[in-house]
Amino acid sequence: MLRFFYPDVYAESVFDVDYDGLKTNGIVNLLFDIDNTLAPVVSPDPDAGVIELFGKLTDAGFNICLLSNGGPGRAERFAEPLGVPFVAKAKKPAAAGLKKVLLILPADHTKTAIIGDQLFTDILCGKRNKIYSILVRQISEDEQWYIKIKRVLETPVLACFRKKRRMDDKKPRGADKRGG
Repeated sequence: MLRFFYPDVYAESVFDVDYDGLKTNGIVNLLFDIDNTLAPVVSPDPDAGVIELFGKLTDAGFNICLLSNGGPGRAERFAEPLGVPFVAKAKKPAAAGLKKVLLILPADHTKTAIIGDQLFTDILCGKRNKIYSILVRQISEDEQWYIKIKRVLETPVLACFRKKRRMDDKKPRGADKRGG
């Protein structure tokens, strides 16, 4: 059951994701959460680093869309300087917002990755919909009270994920699931 909350990849930030590796593996669509993935909740606009990153990703041939549970005003203001489409009030982890994104972007879910900072919204959304999921560390601890509660609930799941990842790293190449 916990596997539905385990990301396919963990990166410290959106700047540390192996985008070349994603492209090599056929990923052409990138879905980004906004709050605490690309910017702190209190930042209404993307910073210069995010604008530069999105420029490079677009030049590399990625199709990008913002997928946010936040309101349309926030998402539109953030998306405009990036020159990318957005879906607001996505209701992650439900599939409704994701279905809207897949109507906007040219490739299907098998060529899509979701990048976000929350297990119970971003990663679960990806897993439930068979989309490659990338967890990044939250940018700021300045969040709404209900997100802080979710962070507490995420802690034991993250601990299990890290333990599993360490165990997987120790397996010899070619070892079967029984560890032999």
